[in-house]
Amino acid sequence: MGRSTLFEAAGGAAGMLALAADFHARCLADPVLEHPFSHVDDPDHVRHLADYWGEVLGGPPIFSEKHGGHTAMLRIHANQCDEDPFSARFGEVFDEAVAATLPDDPELRRALHDYMTAATAEVSAIFPTAATVAEALPMPRWSWSGPAA
Repeated sequence: MGRSTLFEAAGGAAGMLALAADFHARCLADPVLEHPFSHVDDPDHVRHLADYWGEVLGGPPIFSEKHGGHTAMLRIHANQCDEDPFSARFGEVFDEAVAATLPDDPELRRALHDYMTAATAEVSAIFPTAATVAEALPMPRWSWSGPAA
């Protein structure tokens, strides 16, 4: 049998929900991230975040089926500001939430850190007010060794 997915190693849907809830709470308490996170109008934001991360990390395609997939996620974050004051801190807070909620597995933590580094770079590229997001972008998939083919 092959190695589990990152989703499975992180505890499946329950692990993703715990990670998303802890991460969201940390962002609300963070002086850099509090402002954008306090203006989230979606009461199910934590669940949607868990579904998105779960799908990217090898779980079921819930976010794509219910919420429009990768293009929809990028459009939520697009055109926010011409300079990116958030990405570095976002990654740090994500790493803190991973350490607090997921198994103490250095390989898992490295893979998730690498994923978030790539994800924040992608999102920060569409922060500028003139940025556009392409139609029907495929959902990224992340494995133990990085982006999955």
